[in-house]
Amino acid sequence: MWNIGVDEAGRGPVIGPLVVAAFACPENDLQILIDAGIKDSKQLTSQKRADLEAWLLTESTKRGWLINIHESSPAAIDNAMQRSNLNQHERDIFAHLVNQILPADSSGIIRLDACDVNELRFGKQVCEQLDEWPLEGWEVDSRHGADELFPEVGAASILAKECRDRAIAELSLSKNIALGSGYPSDPVTREAVRKLIVDGVPDDVLRWRWKTTADISREMFGHLPPTRPSIDSDGPEPAQRTLF
Repeated sequence: MWNIGVDEAGRGPVIGPLVVAAFACPENDLQILIDAGIKDSKQLTSQKRADLEAWLLTESTKRGWLINIHESSPAAIDNAMQRSNLNQHERDIFAHLVNQILPADSSGIIRLDACDVNELRFGKQVCEQLDEWPLEGWEVDSRHGADELFPEVGAASILAKECRDRAIAELSLSKNIALGSGYPSDPVTREAVRKLIVDGVPDDVLRWRWKTTADISREMFGHLPPTRPSIDSDGPEPAQRTLF
């Protein structure tokens, strides 16, 4: 029996990527995660998260645990929202990672930290995008706060959070600007957004379709940001849905 946990970091920020991580281990190894202190990344200090990420990577190599991480750039997020919405984009990524991480000839449970207000709908729609679903011997548990309840989802949350934090640090260095947390409520982030919109065109590190970007663009230049050009992405193909 395998347990798979999937969680994200960076859904709300106006700056930087959305990161989704999937983690899988045999059910008998869950106690090892608990004993190591694996839990929801929001309950850990920055140093503890970094230590646990390093531990997870080392132990995964030793024990055959599986890790899969996807970074969705601001441009990919904007393109996805021009096609549908953020929830659909996250469902696409969740399903993409689960399809890749599912161990062959196995059974178990897939635990999703639901991003939709309707946790059951989120799980159902992720399942609809899994290859050859339903899979014999597998079930899905989709709920809010799964990272607080299940160590495998806590592991995914740590991996996603650390990946996003590194991305923000690297962007801050490359732009030579303090970016703050990336969240619109952060004054440092809002000041960075002002510096990153030049002649009415937002920088690539910004999410152009976010209200914060739109409001500051309108205030500074009197108009909304342009439509973001389409990019080639190595991410999951968007789900094809008929709109009525």
